[in-house]
Amino acid sequence: MEANELKAVESTVLEAFRGILGQDVVAPDVPFAALGGDSMRAVRVLSRLWRELGVELPVHALGNDTTAAGLAAAVRAHLNGRTA
Repeated sequence: MEANELKAVESTVLEAFRGILGQDVVAPDVPFAALGGDSMRAVRVLSRLWRELGVELPVHALGNDTTAAGLAAAVRAHLNGRTA
C-alpha cells in the first residue's frame, strides 16, 4: 500500500468518526466511546467504511476502546490481505 493510500485510509476513518459522532475534531488516539460512540454509531461507521473503501469489517472491529488510528490499521491490514 502506497503512502497516499495510507493517508487516504486514515483520513476516511477520521472523517467517518467526525461525521457519525458529530465532532468537529477527532484525535486519532482517542477511544471511540470517549468521543460519544456506541454500538449503533459503530455500525454506522463500519457501514460508511464499507461504502467508501470497500472494506467489510466485523462489528467487533470497532469497540469502545478502539481509536481511529487503530481502526485505520485494521482497515489497512484488511486491504493488504486481499489478493488480486
